[in-house]
Amino acid sequence: MTNFLNSELAASKASRKQRQQSAGLPDTAATARALATLRRSLDKQVKKEDKEERLRSKAINDTMPEFIAAMDDEVLAPFFFGLERLATAANRRRIATHPLRPDIVDEWHEEADAEEARAAEEELRAAAKAAERDAKAAKATPQGDGTEDESGS
Repeated sequence: MTNFLNSELAASKASRKQRQQSAGLPDTAATARALATLRRSLDKQVKKEDKEERLRSKAINDTMPEFIAAMDDEVLAPFFFGLERLATAANRRRIATHPLRPDIVDEWHEEADAEEARAAEEELRAAAKAAERDAKAAKATPQGDGTEDESGS
């Protein structure tokens, strides 16, 4: 009944799809122009977004000194503490030299550093105990390492 169909054309859906994909787009001048136009459009969009980000950062940087000066004393110390905890070590040292920064922030950093060190030490101890427990469990259960099979083969 299907003797009149070409076997290539009557192939499965997957093989037809593969054949269509392998054909691809021809590399013509029109295709090259279209890709160049797309590339220029994307470049413009990226430049626009970068410019907006730079302007946003500049606006925040320009406003920050007045914002810090307007803060209450009870908000100022937590602000500097949070800002410094997120900053890199070099930026943390730079921020610490700000004239409006309260001295109590140094004490908070010492406490936070000590707490982080304790937490890291506890994690290390827990990992060591888990490794020791796993090693004991591995010794207790025999694992087939192939020594029993050598005589039978």
